[in-house]
Amino acid sequence: MILIGGFDRLGGILHVCTGNQARSPIAERLMIHEFWKHFGPVAQSVWITSAGTHGPAGAPMQPLAVAELERRDVDSTNFRSRLLDGVEARHAHLILTATRKHRDQVASAAPAVLRDKTFTWRELAWLLNGLHAAELPGHNLAEKVLYLPGFAWRRRGYLTPPAPHLFDVDDPMGGTKKDYRRAATEIANAIDTIVAAMSK
Repeated sequence: MILIGGFDRLGGILHVCTGNQARSPIAERLMIHEFWKHFGPVAQSVWITSAGTHGPAGAPMQPLAVAELERRDVDSTNFRSRLLDGVEARHAHLILTATRKHRDQVASAAPAVLRDKTFTWRELAWLLNGLHAAELPGHNLAEKVLYLPGFAWRRRGYLTPPAPHLFDVDDPMGGTKKDYRRAATEIANAIDTIVAAMSK
């Protein structure tokens, strides 16, 4: 990681699903791609990675997940799955998960530290959707990532939530190309909204 804006070696954005072979790798690579597209080299100021709650570690990305990234001209190379590390989670500035179950599982490991910075992708997109320019605090990308979780939490009381299941992205593992396409599209739409909020 390149250190910019006071970030430590641990920090940045951590994406989490079950096996770290489909949903969270798609999210990781999509967000890296969108950060570079919107921010250029400044994107290097934010560590973006992913992990799984149950492994296995060292596995490649699922071929249909790779296909979805390649269809979007997003780099899928040199990926190997990792197990979620408690130290890494505690030091991350923002944790984004596939489902509410993952969110609650991550947060329960250290509620005082993790609860307020852990969201599902679609949940955070809902909280940030429709922001006006300059509403998100921070003078640069690193600061915006740092302040984003608290800002999102404060918006909860002003928004009407959708049906809870709409915060989840279903697991396509073992499914069809259509299942992977649906999951990748839901993740991409959420990532687009999240990155757009930081780029205004």
